[in-house]
Amino acid sequence: MKLRRSLSLIASLSLAACGGSAPPAGSPSGTADTAQAQPAADQSEAVGLNTDDSTADLAEHHRHHHHGGFAMFIAMSLDSLGTTPDQEAAISKIQADMHATMQPAHDAEKQLLLVLADGVAAGQVDEAKADAAVQQLATASAGVHDAVADSLNALHDTLTPPQRQALVDKVESHLEVWHQANMPADQEAQAKHAGHVSELANQLSLTPDQVEKIRTAYTGAVGTLPKFDKAEADAHLKAFAEAFTADKFDAHAMHTGGALSAHMATWGASRMVKLYSAAAPVLTPEQRTKAADELRSHANYKRSDKET
Repeated sequence: MKLRRSLSLIASLSLAACGGSAPPAGSPSGTADTAQAQPAADQSEAVGLNTDDSTADLAEHHRHHHHGGFAMFIAMSLDSLGTTPDQEAAISKIQADMHATMQPAHDAEKQLLLVLADGVAAGQVDEAKADAAVQQLATASAGVHDAVADSLNALHDTLTPPQRQALVDKVESHLEVWHQANMPADQEAQAKHAGHVSELANQLSLTPDQVEKIRTAYTGAVGTLPKFDKAEADAHLKAFAEAFTADKFDAHAMHTGGALSAHMATWGASRMVKLYSAAAPVLTPEQRTKAADELRSHANYKRSDKET
């Protein structure tokens, strides 16, 4: 699968940037909802969405999936940490537990994606229904951090200090890709990547007239949404990095994860609603079918898909 290949490449770049080596034989190579990202030593080059096609599928994933906040980034970063066989079993269990804990938020996100798919297929998104689904997603996402706290504590105890730092670097890179992929509309023209509308144009072969109509409607609509404060995410990341790389760590003592997860879910999901609401009336029947199928594919996404 393309996403799996791109994540494997990002993992190898991450190890190289860390001065690390490939994981020993028998170490996990890509299980569950895992994804790798290089550390942020030079993220503008390493994860530039315009210059490195290997991140395109990861960006597409982060454009449609917001349910787990930082917990999702952590779960996606657990492979290729140079673990020993003894560590692998413990990490696999931790990863599985984290995904099970995030399942309610995952299910809420699935419902939203299916609402959007049905609306696109019909040529008109029911925004009231979609907004209600966004609220359900935000509520479910708000509880993720506290629910995975014990898993994060176990993960800290399982990893060595260099592995903890490598994990923090990967989480930081996931945040960078997620933020670029969900950048505010007023920054999209200056961004290194094409933005939501241009990505949709590429996927559906939109005409210039369609692009202009969708962009105008989308930009106006998204401007009414509450702004996402990246400083909030950066502050949480800094606190997590300092705590997780220390000898002692207690995820229960971190109190910003729940609110941040809810804000990330609300921001990313609300932008999806505005994008597809703007696009649905403008698309041809064939384009609506293709876009709806893509949304359903994201809705029915399974972690094991990456292993195929």
